[in-house]
Amino acid sequence: MTSVTSLRKALLDQAPKLMAWLCYGVPHIVEQMGEAGYDAVLLDQQHGLTTHEDLVNCLIAARAAGLPALVRPQGPDAGQIGAALDAGAQGVVVPLIETVADTQACMRAVKYAPAGMRSWGPYRGRLLTSHDDLDAVNDWNIACVQIETKAAMENLDNILAVDGLDMVLVGPNDLATALTGKRDIRAPEVAEACDQILKAAKQNDVFAAIFANDFDFARPLYEAGWDLITVGTDMGLLERAAAGVVKSFRDME
Repeated sequence: MTSVTSLRKALLDQAPKLMAWLCYGVPHIVEQMGEAGYDAVLLDQQHGLTTHEDLVNCLIAARAAGLPALVRPQGPDAGQIGAALDAGAQGVVVPLIETVADTQACMRAVKYAPAGMRSWGPYRGRLLTSHDDLDAVNDWNIACVQIETKAAMENLDNILAVDGLDMVLVGPNDLATALTGKRDIRAPEVAEACDQILKAAKQNDVFAAIFANDFDFARPLYEAGWDLITVGTDMGLLERAAAGVVKSFRDME
């Protein structure tokens, strides 16, 4: 069995970890992120180009690279969540969560009985960790909900107190839109909300993850002690690198 880092164990060593956020659904990019030294990858099906076939191939690449891989499904759908875990995802980041009931439904989809109602059929998941001990599988898998709306903020303390929740991820872009009506991730309302989420996560022993558009936004997050940080996406990295090459070339004219 190829050794894949346990994301839970990695996050427990306190130092913030770096996660690559991948939208293209290209296995070779997963390999490149592993070679670059990222600690984990997230495969985005909500706002990315990753089909289920792409997802399986990317998860094969993640296993080969020894990278823990999370998947963001299109929404809080039990079928999509189960399909990602069966395909070999170590966990899911579920968007569009606003209530305790939403969170509990997510837990049921991620965890096997008696903790949940996940259906049996881990055709690739069993290659990452043995499925003979269901409690151990439930501990291996990461159930993460995304906080990105006013309603989620209003229900924050109760959401993070849901039994079995492993991690919360903050989407500052959607959160900014929800709180200010603008995509200003540096607005005071957004900073205050992020601080509130981090504090609540620590109080409930829930890992705290966050998306950062750039390093200026990420630096204070690192210093504040967020557990898992993403800086941009593969699409953004390619766009900025390409724009830099074009600018450098034009400057020679």
